Amino acid sequence: MDDTRFEASATTGVAEAEQTIRTLLESVPTAQVVPAPRGSAESSGRPRLVINRGPDAGTGFALDGPRISIGRDRDCDIVVEDMTVSRVHAELRLREGRYVVVDGGSLNGTYLNRRPVDIAELGDGDELWIGKARFTFRTGG
Repeated sequence: MDDTRFEASATTGVAEAEQTIRTLLESVPTAQVVPAPRGSAESSGRPRLVINRGPDAGTGFALDGPRISIGRDRDCDIVVEDMTVSRVHAELRLREGRYVVVDGGSLNGTYLNRRPVDIAELGDGDELWIGKARFTFRTGG
């Protein structure tokens, strides 16, 4: 094998690869700034549920009514797309200024801090499990 020819081919290949990389980089559009999801520690001044697991982690749902339905049905206030979740799995109800979670007779149950519940008052930082979805309750205060 001729070493001179080998060196010339290697050099030419590197130059072509560098040019290809430059061309690709120039064709990539300028990156746009995408705001980060609101962290669970941020306070909006209102109670909310914050998704704490999965691709939507950090997304929060403001609780601004006396009854908030959670389930698979499209008419629910918070829709959870998971076959282990009942159509209307649970409700959050405002009682005397505090939210309570009420299981809607779901097949797989509603869990608060890893314990099954039929009805329970929510406190700041409580973890609510509905199917595979995991939420953290924040009082907003």
